[in-house]
Amino acid sequence: MVNKSEEDEIIALEVRRCNATSTGDLQALHDILADDYVHVTGGGSIMNKADYLAWVKQLPRHHQRGGLTVRLYGDTAVVVGDLLNRLRDKAGDRVIETVVTQVARREANHWRFVSFHITPKAPIH
Repeated sequence: MVNKSEEDEIIALEVRRCNATSTGDLQALHDILADDYVHVTGGGSIMNKADYLAWVKQLPRHHQRGGLTVRLYGDTAVVVGDLLNRLRDKAGDRVIETVVTQVARREANHWRFVSFHITPKAPIH
């Protein structure tokens, strides 16, 4: 059973993460992400926290989340849901429909993300 208050905290953390990513607020991202954070991209690249922060600084993006499911296991939360990723790079504007699995850990009475894995959506064959 999910504690609604804790679920709200996790969703608020994800809203903060999306806002920080969209605005390039690296300090906020630094605070939201645990020091041992791991980020797996849709292309299969694996980044640590420093690599991810540098990537966000280089390539700003805007996230739109939907249909989040939060499951709590003590001081660990797993979040799964849709993410519409809008970004602009050398190739121009792109919109990528994805699904994301995130893991958050409670540290000293607040939550921080420790893992993020994004996968582009594909039709079911």
